[in-house]
Amino acid sequence: MKLIPFYRLQGKNMDQYTLFLDKQENRIYKVNNRDENNILYWVAFVLVLAIFRAVRSIHLPVYHPIAVVFCIMVGLIISITLGIVVYKTYYRDLKEVYLTGPELMEYIKRGKKSLKIEVWLTGIMFIFFILTILLFMMNYWIVWYLVNITIGFLLTILISGLPPERFRLSKKSFVDEG
Repeated sequence: MKLIPFYRLQGKNMDQYTLFLDKQENRIYKVNNRDENNILYWVAFVLVLAIFRAVRSIHLPVYHPIAVVFCIMVGLIISITLGIVVYKTYYRDLKEVYLTGPELMEYIKRGKKSLKIEVWLTGIMFIFFILTILLFMMNYWIVWYLVNITIGFLLTILISGLPPERFRLSKKSFVDEG
């Protein structure tokens, strides 16, 4: 089942959810976005800071170009794998919803604003991803490597929410309207 996210409602003090379209089955699903516990984020933040402090003076002794490429590829594989796993587990509780054709088109139109924001955010994250790779390659500092893996993880999650079908669906909704 290939799900296309087309609308996301987010905000404080409201039901947060994402709507998905399954074009093969011609069904619409709703996933309530989990409101994660803020304590978990603070604990993770403190752990990341502790790890960065512990390794801040470590430079990887990797000077051969093939070894550098190998390190970068391992980091890329780790970040992509973790990103896909987290994305899939986050959106696993699907509930089918029933929308009429005009309601579906209205949600797709409203989702275009969040699509633009997600595309911009993905572009900015990609620039940071490339920048951290370059910074790591300049001085082999392990902090740049860990930051690159983290940004790659977040970038994978963002890209997973931007399948090409989502752009076609958004474009089609405006063509069908006219």
